[in-house]
Amino acid sequence: ADVIDVTVFGEADASRSGVTVDNDGTIDVPYIGRVKVAGMPARAVEADIRARLSKGYFVNPSVSVTIVKYRSKTVSVQGYVRSPGEYILQGNVSLTSVLAQAGSMTLDAGSYVVNSRRAADGKTEQIRVSRRDIESGRAQDVVLRDGDTVLVPKAETIFINGYVRAPGSYTWEEGLTLEKALTLAGGATERGAVGRTEITRVVDGKPKTFKVKLTDLVLANDTIRV
Repeated sequence: ADVIDVTVFGEADASRSGVTVDNDGTIDVPYIGRVKVAGMPARAVEADIRARLSKGYFVNPSVSVTIVKYRSKTVSVQGYVRSPGEYILQGNVSLTSVLAQAGSMTLDAGSYVVNSRRAADGKTEQIRVSRRDIESGRAQDVVLRDGDTVLVPKAETIFINGYVRAPGSYTWEEGLTLEKALTLAGGATERGAVGRTEITRVVDGKPKTFKVKLTDLVLANDTIRV
C-alpha cells in the first residue's frame, strides 16, 4: 500500500508520518478524520487538508503531503502495441505512460484504446479513450488502477472504389467525413461524379446503399463508391 507523510508546519499534533493508505483509499488525519488520497495528486490532498483544518482548528495552516512509498500496480496491455504483456508500475500511472512502457501503438492500431476494470459491484466497466487524445497529451489524467487491462484494437477500415485516383482500403478514424475519405483516395478522377457518391453500410445485419453529401460522416467498414 502507499505510505504517506502529512506535515502541518509548526503543529506536531496535526502531523503524521508513515501513514498507510487504507483499502478504501483514505488516510486518518488528526482533527479532521478520513481524507481521500487514492488517485489524487499530492497538491489536491494538501488543499483538502488545509481547507478542512482552517474550519475552526488553525489559522491559515501550511500543509505538506509527501508520498514516501508507492504501492505497485499490475496492468495488462494487450493488442496492437509493440510489447504486449503484464507491467508492474508504481505510483499514479497514466494510460499514456503505460502505453509508452509497452513500446507505443503499432501502425495498424485502431483509433481508440479501451481500459477495462472490475468495479466495486463486481461488474466490468470500460473507459474508451481516443488515440487522438492519447497522442495530444489530453489523456494524461486517465489514471490506471491495479488489475486494469488496456486493449489496443486493430484499426478499422473503409473501402473506397469507383472513379477515384487510388481505390482501396483505408484506415477509419472517428469523425471522418466523406470529403476527407475521398482525399485519402487521391480525390475523384475527371470521370468521377462526387455528387452521386454512394455508401454501402451494414444496418441491422443487412447491407444498405444510400447517397451521401461531402459533409456526412463515414463509419467503420463502410464501402464508398464514386
